Amino acid sequence: MLRFDIVLREVDTPALVVDLAALKRNIARMAAIAGRSGVKLRPHAKTHKSIEIARLQIEAGAIGIACATVTEAEMLVTAGLPDVLLTAPVADPAKFARLAALNRRSPLKITVDHVEQVRAAADVVALDHPPLAVVVDTDVGQGRTGVTDIAEGVALARAIASYPQLRFAGIQGFAGNAQHIPEPLARRAAAGKAADMLREFAAALAEVNLHAAIITGSGTGTHDQDKAGPYSELQVGSYIFMDSDYSRIVDEAGSGPPFEPSLFVMATVVSVNRPNEVTVDAGTKALATNGPPPCSMHGVAHGAIYRFAGDEHGILTLPKDAAPASLGQRVLLGASHCDPTVNLHACYHVIDGQKVQRWPIGARYGASKASSPTEL
Repeated sequence: MLRFDIVLREVDTPALVVDLAALKRNIARMAAIAGRSGVKLRPHAKTHKSIEIARLQIEAGAIGIACATVTEAEMLVTAGLPDVLLTAPVADPAKFARLAALNRRSPLKITVDHVEQVRAAADVVALDHPPLAVVVDTDVGQGRTGVTDIAEGVALARAIASYPQLRFAGIQGFAGNAQHIPEPLARRAAAGKAADMLREFAAALAEVNLHAAIITGSGTGTHDQDKAGPYSELQVGSYIFMDSDYSRIVDEAGSGPPFEPSLFVMATVVSVNRPNEVTVDAGTKALATNGPPPCSMHGVAHGAIYRFAGDEHGILTLPKDAAPASLGQRVLLGASHCDPTVNLHACYHVIDGQKVQRWPIGARYGASKASSPTEL
């Protein structure tokens, strides 16, 4: 178990903590799974928003990095990370211009799901500049973005191919609706439906002499099934950290994913006046609420249960026969939904043996806003 109470004794709470050894084991495990299966990895930086972690993933064999926002893409390209794919379509002309500027610096890929986005992308790429690679986003069950039928997708791919400034690069299908389904057969069925649609889409493209060089998607919850195809690359993200939602997932044998928790929020006990309850200084400003609350803890009695108690506080209910917690005691809370939890913090406190490193978290929502009043 991490000796966080010793190496982090000078760190202010609440603080985001990473067990570096566990993080590296998770990265190595996923790389090994992909390697044995002959599928490529394009891990998703929306999970960690960290140049340091992206570099560890590339060093372990990832062919590139996925990201969800233009700001994340700028962070990754500026840091020299290769083959960046923006997985979310954009509509703002200014964002297309930023993407074109990035593409002149280092080749990247973007996704679209509408012909107006294709035109907007072509408008900002000069003929004497490197072509911008474009992927067609496909709604495979998430109901969020993507073309909703194959004929529409083929038409969009043909539109991309008609512009010399653009290059049709392939198709994307993210079954986010499948990733967190705890029951294995239901999760398998949802992932299978997504895979079947992508196979059909690729076949329809081939009929009009368009080749989907990449078929990208998948995620941590369905990686084991999706590694068999049709995906050429997996956009896995949460596997590096894991969280309370993924702790509920099991396979047909009743086993959970082959990854271990490496992300925690360290909190301090700030009130001990109620029987079998203590208050810690980590609430909704430290832990994401769009998922189950923390379900694992270190530094407090086994079986303790966390519940949110406002912006700054959480309540730990201790087992009746547990030793009482002390005022000022440090507790490691397992992460709730890891991606938005990360976005709430400015940096990671990375435990490497007896050393602590601070790794910045970049491209956070709201982090670039002015800190003093201004007029627009």
